[in-house]
Amino acid sequence: MKNIAIIGSGAGGLITSSKLSKDLSKEIKNGEVTITLFDKKREQEFQPGYLEVAFRGTDPSKIRRPVKKLVSPGVKMVYDNVEKVDLANRYVKTEGSSEKINFDYVIISTGSSPDYDQIDGLKQANMDFHTDAYNASLIYNRISSIKSGKIVVGIGGLPYKCPPSPNESAFMLHEHFRKKGIRDDVEIIYVTPFTRIYSAESINEVIEPMYERRDIESITAFNTDTVDAEKKEITSLEGETLKYDYLFLTPPHKPAGFLKGSDMSDEDGWVKVDKKDLHITTYDNGFAIGDTTNIPISKAGVEAHLEGIVVANNIVGEITGTGQKYKFTGRTQCSMETGFHKATFVVGTYDRPVEKIEPSTMNYMEKKVMEKIYWGSLHGHYEWLFKYHFKKDYFEE
Repeated sequence: MKNIAIIGSGAGGLITSSKLSKDLSKEIKNGEVTITLFDKKREQEFQPGYLEVAFRGTDPSKIRRPVKKLVSPGVKMVYDNVEKVDLANRYVKTEGSSEKINFDYVIISTGSSPDYDQIDGLKQANMDFHTDAYNASLIYNRISSIKSGKIVVGIGGLPYKCPPSPNESAFMLHEHFRKKGIRDDVEIIYVTPFTRIYSAESINEVIEPMYERRDIESITAFNTDTVDAEKKEITSLEGETLKYDYLFLTPPHKPAGFLKGSDMSDEDGWVKVDKKDLHITTYDNGFAIGDTTNIPISKAGVEAHLEGIVVANNIVGEITGTGQKYKFTGRTQCSMETGFHKATFVVGTYDRPVEKIEPSTMNYMEKKVMEKIYWGSLHGHYEWLFKYHFKKDYFEE
């Protein structure tokens, strides 16, 4: 009997469990393999949809699904959070039970979440679209009532998930107020700790002129230190003070709490993994994928997806005895909506720098197609499409 434990029922955990359950279906049926997925959440949200909820008023219920409908056949779901992973002794323990659940393989896919403790005053002043769909909906309620004023958007701290999302918020705000006919009465300021508007120069070359044409002011090398909700002021580490009327910053993110201080994680709690095969560097029976790793690439869904496929393939290879080995290429493909039904993509790998891709309606349509097939992709229904689209970047053999 081989027991596989997967911690986290986000996109990475669901895609990985789906791949394993499909490729090991015979072994599961014969009682030779078990797959157990751990997560207390009963609902899953399509996180890229938070932007649509926040800046276009999409009903939050449209981007939610019950987890029980997303778990593939052959996968046992345990609705509880894991509080301890003992890699040396190969067991996990959940918050609601004293039982030790043994595993032969463990995959950590616990994602990341906003960390407001890093910046004094930010939580009291800010409205963000990274926490959940409900909080995102509060932004649309707020911007619908705005007639004039100064809006500050951008990056509140590092790291954070979905690298293009702060830029998308600036573009979507511009579109919203332009359509309402009051754009000239609303000042939009974008702040970022990077030395340019977007960290990758190739993408910055594309969007910086758009900021200028749309009269979106940008302040670079601005590291938010404190926020005063009463005075409506942001102070940077560089000593600059910025006034605002409305604040929509992307907060810094943190890993799951149980990871901090463990021997598998760095000092901030991000799991230390080999960037190619995703195994936890100190143990060969443990893996981590997605936002929770310490790999210095974007924290976005496509990485969790492709990393999960690599890990699942390698575990299947060991269990079935094929011996095949697969590697993650570092491929990223983050869509960046630029407003008015156009989008670009942030595309690169470990070996290829980010490409320069001009915004287009075709890119926007591709983004929408991916949104449509998202829920089915969690069950592995579209792996043939992803494999065709990513080609050699799907994985390395």
